[in-house]
Amino acid sequence: MRAIVTDLHARLTAALSVPVLLPEERDVPAQAAPLDAQGRPMVGGGERGLGAYLRQHPQGYVQLEEPQGITASGAAETYWVPIGCVAPSAAASEALAREALRVTCGLATREPGYYTLAIPDSPRAFAGGAYLTRPTVSRTALGGQL
Repeated sequence: MRAIVTDLHARLTAALSVPVLLPEERDVPAQAAPLDAQGRPMVGGGERGLGAYLRQHPQGYVQLEEPQGITASGAAETYWVPIGCVAPSAAASEALAREALRVTCGLATREPGYYTLAIPDSPRAFAGGAYLTRPTVSRTALGGQL
């Protein structure tokens, strides 16, 4: 359901100081090129891919995934959405995930969020010196509306 991705992207982009990538942007980090002193992509030389992307965004980034329909009962449909939090260290990845959950689920405050934590996660080594924490949030739509 695209409305969930759009809603999550808007909420996380407004609250976090890191890039929040849509599902169709999953290849952006892998295609990153090193930047020169003026911030322009360098031609040749230098590490490319995820390592270059994390050097450009040292606090990490959030990768939204496509919502997965879990249950349907009449007009109510429940979706799960994994939120990938990638950073150069396990501690930074976990901190980014906690902040994303605070924004989406209200876990760090007494205010409830618009989403519910469905599956917690802990950081694990990913690729190229990166760490991934991938909690999954849940959202129910009524009649296709959030």
